[in-house]
Parts: sequence; structure tokens; C-alpha cells
Amino acid sequence: MSGLFTLAEQLQGLNRTLDTRRQELVPRSKLRAGLETYVGEFRKARRLDETATQRLFQGRSLVGVDGSVNQFGGNYPYTIQLFKALAKSTQRDKHNESDVEIVSLFSPLIGDDHRAVRRFMEEKREELRVAPQEDRELERDLAESTAYGMLIEQRMVEMEIDVAMDAIRRFDPYLVMMDGGFSRLKGKGGEKWDELADLAELKGTILVGVIEEVGSYRLKSRLLPEEHLLEGFIRGHDREILFGTLDEGEWLKTSLENPIKNDFYTVFTRLADQPQAGACDFLRSQAEHADDIIDFLYTITPHKSRGIPLWLDLVDAEARLTKKQIDLIVRSNLDLAHIETFLRPQRERRDF
Repeated sequence: MSGLFTLAEQLQGLNRTLDTRRQELVPRSKLRAGLETYVGEFRKARRLDETATQRLFQGRSLVGVDGSVNQFGGNYPYTIQLFKALAKSTQRDKHNESDVEIVSLFSPLIGDDHRAVRRFMEEKREELRVAPQEDRELERDLAESTAYGMLIEQRMVEMEIDVAMDAIRRFDPYLVMMDGGFSRLKGKGGEKWDELADLAELKGTILVGVIEEVGSYRLKSRLLPEEHLLEGFIRGHDREILFGTLDEGEWLKTSLENPIKNDFYTVFTRLADQPQAGACDFLRSQAEHADDIIDFLYTITPHKSRGIPLWLDLVDAEARLTKKQIDLIVRSNLDLAHIETFLRPQRERRDF
């Protein structure tokens, strides 16, 4: 138990350090004034009534898009990845369906998949960071494992983009909400992302990427002309700067001429009583719709929540593959001998 007391003392020391630093924070009013000077203007979203919502959508639907990927097994190459991507519409198509779903399995134990990993490794060799090993086969496995992780992320993004495009064609939605920011979709999706953006613009469908937790230092760089505004922050991350800075229902409308992200139009939001801010990405060509879309997102976000619009949360819950589901489907369809030989990690055999 002495080790736990030591950890407790160290945590108390960290707490004192954070307390001391946070006492140096400038008043909220000065920080907000700095953000207005260097970033944009604060706007108050409004909750739309049914008539205003109908006027906005003009009879068209809302679509939410999300995906999940889960692993079964141990370390590379003795592993399986199971994917599910889902687009869910508030209206049904001519076949009386409201969902677009893609599921997929990927594993280095499958010959074609292993060859795909090797090809991807060669394509991304410049990006791979693998320390030299005495055992050359081990070094190759480490490189393949790194490439495998990158390929898994790319395939998940491609599946999400695929269901989004299919949903636009089938349901003709007014708005498609994507889970997460556009930088990930563009960076991993490549040409598929360009196809999605072009299709959305062609069909008059607005795309919005709903970011649950901001993950950059973009505001810090904007505030550097007045460095005193950054005093007291531990890292000056956007998460820190925006925590408690926005009121509930408030959003920071950024400048389109001086964008936060060069490729997209990004605004910062607080859609619920949770003081941690989020963000929304728009296509630059659709930035003019941001005011209406933020009003709508605020309308469908529960007051007592983490700040994610309800329809997207419902899609997330339906798209998510649980560990119990994964275990059940794998153990029901693979022989026990194969699971024990290739896929059961030793850690599962621990007695304590």
C-alpha cells in the first residue's frame, strides 16, 4: 500500500502546481476581448421551433454518419479488425429504408489483406518510424504493424465517406453531420473526400463535421501578439483556452478571410451546459450556412449532455460494435482451435 500513498502525494503535488498556474489566468472578459480582436465574434445560437426547422429543411432530411472499428486478438499479425460504417437518415428512401451500412473484416492472417499491408508499407515507407533491429524479420513486422495501423485508419475513413455519399444519393438530405473534423477525412480519404465534397455541393447538401473535443493550438497562435492573455495556461491548447470561455449556446464565429484552417471553415461551439467547447467544420463554399446550422445543432443538443447533437449520438450508438458483440460473433464463427492458436492473447489467461 505504500506505493499508493506515494502516488497520492505525487498527485497532490501536481494539483498544487496546476492551482498555482491557474491563479495566473487573466480575467475571462479580457480573454474574450482578445479572441474577438484576433479570431472572430461571439454569437448566441437560438433554439428553433418546429416551423423554423421545417422552413430550414424544406422537406429534406437529416443524415448522421459515424463508424467504429474493433480489434479481436493480440499483437500483429495475430489480429482481426472489424469495421462498421453507418449513415442514418430521418426520412426513408423509395425502398422504405433509412440506413446505409457497410461492414468489413480485415486481418493480416488473410493472404490478400497481408499483401495489402505490404503494399501500403512500401507506399508509406517515408512516413514509417521504426527503430533498426538486430532481427530483420522483427524489424519488418514492426514496420508492417505501423503500416497496418495507418491502413486501418484509412479504411475506416473511406467507409464513412462511402456511406455518406450513398446517403446523399439515396435520401437527398439538406444536412449531413459527420462525426469528427474534416482534416481527418481529407487527410485519410484523399480523392474519396474530394468526391464527397463535390457531390455535396452538386446536390445542395450541407456537410458539417461535429468535433467533440478540439485538438489544436490554433487560438494560441492567434493570441501571441498579446502573450499576457496566455499566462496561466499549462500548454495553451485550444481546449484550455475555450474551457468555460463560451456561454451555453454561444459560438465563436471565425473570419472566413483569415480562417482557422486553410482548407475548411471552422467555428467553435458550446452546445450544452458542459463547459468544454467543441467545434464544427464546414466546406468553405458553404460557410454562409453556418449561422443556420449552428442554430439547428443547438436545437437538437440536449441541455444536460456533453454537447453532441442527439441524432449524431444515436448514430454513434448504433454504429458502435461492443466488445461483447465482437467476442460473440468471432467465437461463434471461428473454430476454438484457431482462436487459441492465433488470436487469444496470453494476458487473457491471467489468474489475477
